[in-house]
Amino acid sequence: NAAWAAKNVIIMVSDGAGFNTWIAADMHQGKLGKQVYDRPGWVKFGCTTFPLNRSGKPTGDENQDPTVVYDPAEAWDATPLSEKPGDFAGYKYLKTTATDSAASGTALATGQKTYNGAINWSNEDRPMLGRTIAEIAKAAGKSAGVATSVTWSHATPAALGGAHNRSRGNCEEIAREMLDAARLDVIMGAGHPEYDINGRPIPDSQKFFYKAVGGKKVWNALKAGELPWTLIESKEDFAALAGGATPPKVLGTVQVAATLQQQRTGLVPIDDADGKKTEPAEPPMNENVLSLADMTAAALNCLDANPNGFYLMIEGGAVDWANHANRPRRMIEEQTDFIRAIEAVVAWIEANGGWDETLLILTADHDCGLIWGPQSDRIAFQPIEDRGAGNMPGLLYHSGGHSNSLVPLMARGPGSQCFAELIKGRDQRAAEVWSFCGRYVDNTDVFKVMKREVTGASND
Repeated sequence: NAAWAAKNVIIMVSDGAGFNTWIAADMHQGKLGKQVYDRPGWVKFGCTTFPLNRSGKPTGDENQDPTVVYDPAEAWDATPLSEKPGDFAGYKYLKTTATDSAASGTALATGQKTYNGAINWSNEDRPMLGRTIAEIAKAAGKSAGVATSVTWSHATPAALGGAHNRSRGNCEEIAREMLDAARLDVIMGAGHPEYDINGRPIPDSQKFFYKAVGGKKVWNALKAGELPWTLIESKEDFAALAGGATPPKVLGTVQVAATLQQQRTGLVPIDDADGKKTEPAEPPMNENVLSLADMTAAALNCLDANPNGFYLMIEGGAVDWANHANRPRRMIEEQTDFIRAIEAVVAWIEANGGWDETLLILTADHDCGLIWGPQSDRIAFQPIEDRGAGNMPGLLYHSGGHSNSLVPLMARGPGSQCFAELIKGRDQRAAEVWSFCGRYVDNTDVFKVMKREVTGASND
């Protein structure tokens, strides 16, 4: 039934951003409850993110490991396990049942759970060919693209860009598949082999990291114009793409190494007078590097020429990197950049056919850092503390890795009402702490809704 179909489907993923990451950035901006996604017309739920099992490779069994699911009773268990600060049963449960970005990206992209590390690859050791949302969008005559603040062959853009690989670590193979297959029309991200983390050119003798762009041979072919892609590199070239006519296939590789901004130096915490690690003053931003919002504007203008519409994944990829490093200032900086990209998308939708034509989904692939309030090592699940706009919220990290906490899912546009039909449960404690209805879907449901809107067919 084509009446169901959205012309455009956009999914925006803040990598590693659980509820408390979103809330911390909202507080820092002084916009808690006042963001663009808090307006009328949006649906808001929680979302579970757990993988199929705890394996890092295919085990041949398609059954869900029952010890790796999301159980609210275990997730919120405040029982102390020892005298050690922060050693609560719920924290331990959440840290030991977490997904990685590859398995969660695969669930979002295909509606199927798999092992950690898999890029659209089943636990039965088979590629999920033709089953990703990017491939389905192309088969429906739409354009497809991915844009990210980290390297464009990283796990999330790889999975949601329709690549297939047994292991996310094979980024050279993944990059080549993303370029070779007739699957994507726009690829944008970081990972430029000729620039460092501060956006400065590196001498020829030090140019050795070509894996993220498919290898040196592929990169040289891209630069020579021998592949069917128009390579865009400079901030000015990206800006030019945001208006007017665009080439048919665009590969935007920003002139910076791993991330747009998150890894710029000044990263190492310094010792204060008491010997405690403190955040140094933030070094200035990489001037020659565009924001995710500007990249998003370029991606939208490249894709919107297709009368059949498009599918686009936009990732705030370095939120996760900041949370892994337990760097709250960088986390807020990255999440704020992601929020600006959301605002850019909303403005584009409202100027281009409105909410009847485009489905927008906002979510995270998983939580990272297990962030709670300033005394949450003594008071389990203490909410983070609002210290006013421009001030760092009071918070503590309990992990340098991922967690199995619920993440937010917000949606607006055609199909957004379908999430209410896919509810897996209600988490009363989450409802109270994070001020939403408490009902949650699973990350596989995101695929179901996107597929329905891309194809115009229900999943029955």
